[in-house]
Amino acid sequence: MSCAGDYDPSVQLLRAENKHLKAQVETLEQLLEVYEQETLEKSARLEATLADLNEHTQRLSHAETTLTTLRSMLNSMGDAVVVMDMQGKFLFLNILAEKLLGITPDQTSLLAWAATWEVYLADQVTPCTLKDFPLSRVIQGVPLEATELFIKSVPTQPGNWFSVTARDLASAEGDRQGGIAVFHNITPLKQSEIALRQSEARSREQALHLQEALQDLQKMQFQLVQTEKMSSLGQLVAGIAHEINNPVNYISGNLIHAQQNIEDFLALLTLIQQLYPAPNLDIQALATDIDLEFVATDLPKLMRSMKVGSERIQAIVASLRTFSRMDEAEMKSVDIHNGLDSTLMILRNRLKSRSETREIAVVCDYGHIPAVECYAGQLNQVFMNVLSNAIDALEEQRSPASADTRAPRITIQTALTSDQQVCIHIRDNGPGISEQVRHQVFNPFFTTKPVGKGTGMGLSISYQIVTEKHGGVFECESAIGQGTIFKILIPLNQT
Repeated sequence: MSCAGDYDPSVQLLRAENKHLKAQVETLEQLLEVYEQETLEKSARLEATLADLNEHTQRLSHAETTLTTLRSMLNSMGDAVVVMDMQGKFLFLNILAEKLLGITPDQTSLLAWAATWEVYLADQVTPCTLKDFPLSRVIQGVPLEATELFIKSVPTQPGNWFSVTARDLASAEGDRQGGIAVFHNITPLKQSEIALRQSEARSREQALHLQEALQDLQKMQFQLVQTEKMSSLGQLVAGIAHEINNPVNYISGNLIHAQQNIEDFLALLTLIQQLYPAPNLDIQALATDIDLEFVATDLPKLMRSMKVGSERIQAIVASLRTFSRMDEAEMKSVDIHNGLDSTLMILRNRLKSRSETREIAVVCDYGHIPAVECYAGQLNQVFMNVLSNAIDALEEQRSPASADTRAPRITIQTALTSDQQVCIHIRDNGPGISEQVRHQVFNPFFTTKPVGKGTGMGLSISYQIVTEKHGGVFECESAIGQGTIFKILIPLNQT
């Protein structure tokens, strides 16, 4: 049974609205449930994000701490450290890098720094270009072990030596992102090394000087001995020449009167024979016993022979006096040919032939030379040494059993050059000497003679006499089988 109110329009409308409201409430409840679910999910994601952010913050803080520690460690290192990216920009420089390499804050790249530094290899001479610089090479993929460089970051200041080690800077994925180089300062070590080398060089130089001083001392000692020998020999020769000269002059002077007296006596004898052609028997017997005719013919010849011998002795005495030159110790103008002739006179006994050796021929080709200003005694010593060596070189050739059939010969040539130099060539046709020996003939103590037959000082002293005492030139030319020639060139007048 229905009530009248059920059909009331307002009631129906209210019910409809209530139903509609209920439906909306249910929808809102569903939306609220979905929103709560989404809110829970977002909260969960936010919490996860916050957790990640917190973890990232912790890692970042740890990284910053690590980076700070790393920076502190790199700054406290005794080496310069430079980190660079692929474009050549500096990513990190420790304090020593800025100090030792002179990298200023406005130099943010290798190229900017390159305009101010001077880099050389360890020899301090060969430049190191920007392309060959270790950091440039390492970003090109060329790792470098220790390389020594000399760097001057400020041209007006002394540079430093570095031992540079460079490696590429790679990401976690292995991609090359730049390079890192460590510059180890080895300046004290290099300076010590240079000082050591200089000390060694000075030591070698001092040792060389000492060796030269020793050689000079030995040379001076031998020269003094040789000079003393020559002085003693000169005194001896001069003394002998003087002692011989006196009786020879006496004999020579008397020979003139003796020859005149004999000529007078023979003239008287001839006159007597003409006036008394038939003497008594006793006179005839004595004349026959003494062979008067032969005596009269031979006696003048005997006197002439004695005169020639006397003159020969006088010539030898003159040669001895010329060679000794005891009265010409100072530099004087002399006839150089007399010195050569007197030297040959003294060596004549060595030049003569003997039963077991052939004679050495001497050819003198003298030019027209005026008086030469020189130390005559010392120059005669040079002639003696050179001629003695020439005779020694010809000794084997003088033997009749020698395979060399050439006649041993010494040629002496003199000439005056256009620039007023006296040129003396002494040549032998002996076996010659090798090029190696030729370069050493003037060295002190060098000799090719057997032990006990040569000191190696004759030509050395002669070289000093010619070059130092007379400002001349002393040379040797030789070839195996072609003989040897010594060339002496001295000024005509000394200044």
